[in-house]
Amino acid sequence: MDNIPQQPLYGGALTLKIPGTFIDISDFREVPSHQEVFANVDTDQSIIVEILELANDATDDQCAQFHFRQLAEDNDAEDSQVSQVKRVPNADLPQWPADAKIYLLDGQQRVAKFNEAKTRPTASTTTTTTTTTTATGQGRSQDPHNLVEIRMAVIRLPHVTTDMVLTYNAPLVISDASSSKQVSHSHEGSVHEADQLFHILVQSLRVVNWNLFG
Repeated sequence: MDNIPQQPLYGGALTLKIPGTFIDISDFREVPSHQEVFANVDTDQSIIVEILELANDATDDQCAQFHFRQLAEDNDAEDSQVSQVKRVPNADLPQWPADAKIYLLDGQQRVAKFNEAKTRPTASTTTTTTTTTTATGQGRSQDPHNLVEIRMAVIRLPHVTTDMVLTYNAPLVISDASSSKQVSHSHEGSVHEADQLFHILVQSLRVVNWNLFG
């Protein structure tokens, strides 16, 4: 992963190292102007950068959990949990201003793609027939939720009243009922693999033009 090039974002105002296996989703569908979204369609992994107004409802030390909860709501997550949150010393990421506050969050969410949770029965809501097959392992295949490892960096920039959120999603367990399972190279990753790429993402994120923030 050492030779990953810097990818321009927001018209070149930011740059980020993104592996060539990830494609720019805006080439295929509309993406909100405050987001940059890249996905590896073979592994179902995704990288999202968001420029958000500083969340006044969250203290500095709670801002990562706040944005993680927002992501869970946006994902209609069946379940979510935070494993750890840590603040990164500014000296470790000197590309950011002295007043920046940088937090890294590790967590997991159980998420169904698109509207699959609404259109397919889950193991907890199926009929008695499905419950019976669960003992053989077949009932679980009715639940389209995937277990996704989430790495999130929140870079709080008070001088431009902005929370920059970098999120990396890596499926750990892909349900047999998920459309992701139908991809010929569907890939269930590992926490170690997620940590490796997330470290590169966090270290490489740069602001080239601060006029992006107005």
